[in-house]
Amino acid sequence: MKKEMDTEDEATESREGIVSQVIVAGSNRARSGIPGFDELTKGGLIRNRAYLTAGSAGTGKTIFSMQFIHSGVVKCGENGVYVALEETPEQLRRDMFSFGWNLKKLESDGRLILLDASSSRVGFGSKEKFIVPRPFTLDALLYEVNRCVEKIKAKRVVIDCLDAMGLHAKDPEEFRKTLLKLTMILKSFQCTSLLISESFDGNAPSRYGVEEFVTDGIIMLHHALDESISEETTLDDNPVEGNFQNLLQESKSWTRTRTRRIEVLKMRGTDHSHDLHKFVITQDGVIVESRPEVTRRIRKAVFKTRPIE
Repeated sequence: MKKEMDTEDEATESREGIVSQVIVAGSNRARSGIPGFDELTKGGLIRNRAYLTAGSAGTGKTIFSMQFIHSGVVKCGENGVYVALEETPEQLRRDMFSFGWNLKKLESDGRLILLDASSSRVGFGSKEKFIVPRPFTLDALLYEVNRCVEKIKAKRVVIDCLDAMGLHAKDPEEFRKTLLKLTMILKSFQCTSLLISESFDGNAPSRYGVEEFVTDGIIMLHHALDESISEETTLDDNPVEGNFQNLLQESKSWTRTRTRRIEVLKMRGTDHSHDLHKFVITQDGVIVESRPEVTRRIRKAVFKTRPIE
């Protein structure tokens, strides 16, 4: 009897251990709140890591990253800091309100900080509550990011964008050291971070070639002008008498559409999708098609009648 009880206790402990591991694994993921994206990363981004979000102009990097911050605050209860190095916080508030994201309300509730780094970077004054003081230096930026994260106990951070930081570095080595220091600060506060980078050719994820080595993952956004051709075969209502080959006629039409796609190029510590996935920007934000894009080629055979001899 005692042996049976011991065996049952061991089985219970084993089950509890498995459940505990599942819970820990689930809590180790930061859900993005972007429909379809978490399926690409097998459940969300691994917490307390820094990820590079890269793409050319117009791919939706800012919207994607702000949606990550906004969803973290509203849906996950994780405060966020958004560092604006190019756009002003006021412009961000106006642009993001079109998606129904009331950033001002989250700021007044002490759940979100928009850090104005753009004004001091270009030498202008600012009325924002949280700013990087003039003259702009990388050390000053790091200090203010540190202060903002600590003030609201932020768990998510976005730096928009790294290229503006790099302009103030004397050389790529200094930029690499600054970037490494920044990621270490964010990880020490247990923050999950997106670092935005501008891709000038749509393929290389960074300008300096060091960002992808310092960060733990790369999320690449693309957009391209796609051309599609549709064919239609119809019956000719007015065939030429005696020419039966005119009974069927073909028509073709061309459409050109700007299509956005996303791919996960790198993700340390987890498996991820290796395919291209389409995504759209709607009135509610970014929506990713979790199924990979499949290209199909359709061949159509047209049979024409011949005159009967």
